[in-house]
Amino acid sequence: MRPFIRTIETLELDGGTLCLNFVNTVRNRFESPLYEFIVTPGDWLLWSHRTQICDASTEQQLSKYISENHDKTIRELKRIIRVRELLYRIFRNIVQKEPPLIEDIRFFNNELSFSFRFLNIEINEKLETSSTWNYKENDLLYTLLPIMKSAYELLTYGLKDHIKECSNCGWLYLDKSKSNSRVWCNMKTCGNTMKIKKYYEKNKILVKKDKTLP
Repeated sequence: MRPFIRTIETLELDGGTLCLNFVNTVRNRFESPLYEFIVTPGDWLLWSHRTQICDASTEQQLSKYISENHDKTIRELKRIIRVRELLYRIFRNIVQKEPPLIEDIRFFNNELSFSFRFLNIEINEKLETSSTWNYKENDLLYTLLPIMKSAYELLTYGLKDHIKECSNCGWLYLDKSKSNSRVWCNMKTCGNTMKIKKYYEKNKILVKKDKTLP
């Protein structure tokens, strides 16, 4: 069986929540250096489309913005990646049962304050509540707003104990199983890879034992 290959077009959304899918936009967290899927502003726009952060109209506007503001969008993308790594450090600390660094929480709160200043709540005639973003700027930072809201909800809605780390690729995911016993980010990808590794390791041991027999 061939190992699965991740690309920006086929990248699985196995995090279980938007902010963890965002954190998982690298091929493997155990690799050094990291293999990045989000290299250009265009890559980021494609991922934002896949995760439905942007509707068709917003995507079209941002596409035009990217083509007309190369240097500015590169700076915005760098900020986006810094926020991604911030969230990774915070959530991985939680997985490791360790408190996040004080400077990371300070960074997080600054980004959260920036995002929530644009958040509006609407309630319709059926008393259904929805959130909207009153963000007037036509730039890539708009895409960070729902991600920060997702991170806030994950940290404050009693779900921290369900955040797990895949032992094969290091991706973080929200374990939504009833028994909270999920082991890998995806059974069909990392799960199969780990089972194949164990199979070959087991057979190597058996072969070595056979060779030592008289």
